[in-house]
Amino acid sequence: MKKLFKGLLVGGLSALALTACSNAEVTNDTLVIGMECNYQPFNWTTFSESEYTLPIDGATGEYADGYDIQVAKFLSEELDRPVVIQRLVWDNLIPSLEAGTINMILAGMTDTAERRQSIDFTDPYLTSDLAFLISKANLEEYFPNNSAENPATYADLQAAFTGKVLVCQANVVGDGFIDTYFCEKDETITHNQATTSYPLAAQQVAQGIAFAMPAELPVVEAMTNINDNLATLYVDYSFLSDEDQTGLSVSIGIKKGNEELKNDLNAALAKLSDAQRASMMGAASQRSATSAE
Repeated sequence: MKKLFKGLLVGGLSALALTACSNAEVTNDTLVIGMECNYQPFNWTTFSESEYTLPIDGATGEYADGYDIQVAKFLSEELDRPVVIQRLVWDNLIPSLEAGTINMILAGMTDTAERRQSIDFTDPYLTSDLAFLISKANLEEYFPNNSAENPATYADLQAAFTGKVLVCQANVVGDGFIDTYFCEKDETITHNQATTSYPLAAQQVAQGIAFAMPAELPVVEAMTNINDNLATLYVDYSFLSDEDQTGLSVSIGIKKGNEELKNDLNAALAKLSDAQRASMMGAASQRSATSAE
């Protein structure tokens, strides 16, 4: 399913990336992409080069893999442009885009009204469902019949979360959901300080520090692939507002006013079918689990 570069091997792309990086001015001729490389299954760091990876700029022997990387490869092929992967912490992504050191954020970022004040977004490149990461023991105790076909209702969640602790990564939509839909409705629910990454939040759930973590379904499933003691809590997320349901999709962030790049990216994304996107994400989720073994 995944498309490969036309006549461009990964090694050749690495050379192009280094050439592009040496140019201080970022132009639309190169896709200079910012991401955390720590957000499975969207993107993560690996030390093994493969057909699925791209080199991380300035990091010898380190590569990025994940769904975002497969989308980057697809865009590179469709637009016939080389790619540079810049590893940045989440909070530096938008400032780096505004400063012009990157020209794209391809990092599982949601298009929100607040972010649109600073940057522009393409059409979504993935639309997902909301789920919660929970321990297998708590899933069996509180949601024994849970499945994708029998998701937990909002009332089920409220009852189970009473007196519990919830956690999420900082500056993602799921972190806002904790307050809006749970803590503000039930004062006994505690919102732990947000972590700097999903893996750190998942660690709190695994250790019993937190009861559950909300995130997009692919993220939750990736965390369960990594840790056998964790499980996916499927939910009927129709309780979310229309705007928050829209927030479950992710888009590419670009600098305000860069209409040329925005139009080019949207035209390329239009050629990426829903089936291709689902297949890319499924394969990335499986690789993320293997990378943690």
